Amino acid sequence: MNGFTLSLRFFLIKHKRALRLWGIAVLASVLLITAAAVAVPIIQNRAAESRSPWTEKPFSGVREPLRLTPHTPYGELSVRHIRTMSETLYSRPPFTYRELDAALWIVEELLAMGYAWDDIEVQEFTWEDVSRMTWMRWEQMDSWIVGDVPRRRVSQNVILTVPGPSDQIIVAGAHYDSLPVPGASDNASGTALLLESAQRMLGQDNHHTLVYVFFGAEEIGLLGAYHYVRSLTQEQREAILFMVNADVLFEGPYLLYMAGYLDIQETPYRDMRLGDDDFTRRWRGMAGALNDEHDFELTPYWELFPNSDHFAFMQEGYTVLFLFGMDFDEHGNLHMRVVHTDRDCYHYIQETWPGKIDANMRAFSLFLEEVLLARY
Repeated sequence: MNGFTLSLRFFLIKHKRALRLWGIAVLASVLLITAAAVAVPIIQNRAAESRSPWTEKPFSGVREPLRLTPHTPYGELSVRHIRTMSETLYSRPPFTYRELDAALWIVEELLAMGYAWDDIEVQEFTWEDVSRMTWMRWEQMDSWIVGDVPRRRVSQNVILTVPGPSDQIIVAGAHYDSLPVPGASDNASGTALLLESAQRMLGQDNHHTLVYVFFGAEEIGLLGAYHYVRSLTQEQREAILFMVNADVLFEGPYLLYMAGYLDIQETPYRDMRLGDDDFTRRWRGMAGALNDEHDFELTPYWELFPNSDHFAFMQEGYTVLFLFGMDFDEHGNLHMRVVHTDRDCYHYIQETWPGKIDANMRAFSLFLEEVLLARY
């Protein structure tokens, strides 16, 4: 023990009572300041949530949409949306005001394209509505899920309905929330794919009714998807043909799709198998034709992948098509390189793997349109 340490011990013993009183005073001051600082945003958040943003008036006079012509390459609009989300709507954790900002932006984009307010529904759900569906506890979300993003106890799904001559429904979904990172691949990519598809559908003749669902709160247990499925009426359930999900579209170079339904539901995940039916066989034919025509490498993935919104539909017995772009490690297992890190950024991915975003979004955009426009 050196001389400085001995002197410090002597000082602490001599002035112990004074230091104790001083420490109590400082602690009390800190607690009062902290309480005041915390109280302000809580009051502001409650006031904000008492005024719902989901009325038509705040959206009047929306901006112009992205320019779409018959010559606009497939995937181009998606790439522009991805860049916007990565740069200005980064860090969109579930049950936060940043997630709300992203939902507002999605509604603005749909209105700017030319969809009517009545075509759009915002399905709000509270933490209390869905908390039993997740392993996550509210107080656990502060660390790696939310970070320092202001929280709220409400999330939302944004739903666009594009009617067709047939009342049979195809659901196309993607989650728009993220961890506190830019979230370009996970999942601005899926959100952007749906936005481009919705804009292109304004000039198409879809036979089936298309329901685009932009899910909130996916990152903590597919909560938006589960809430949507469990809110369906019996009539709506019977009208759904299948569900298409897009998530993490350029985490790697491989253009993958998982197609099937749960062949065995009352077993552990590791024992569940993908069932094959007319939908899945037809989708493989579409993918093969696109590969031949455009020199793509759309590849079927034969194992169950339960970690995204489509699984909520699979558990209800629906056939699903899951679009995702991944890499494999040396053992043949799916491998993630940027997801859930700061590297999941539009600029980092463009610089590290030039052309990958554009190529993947073009392929998935064409594939999704083939699937949605077909008659079943």
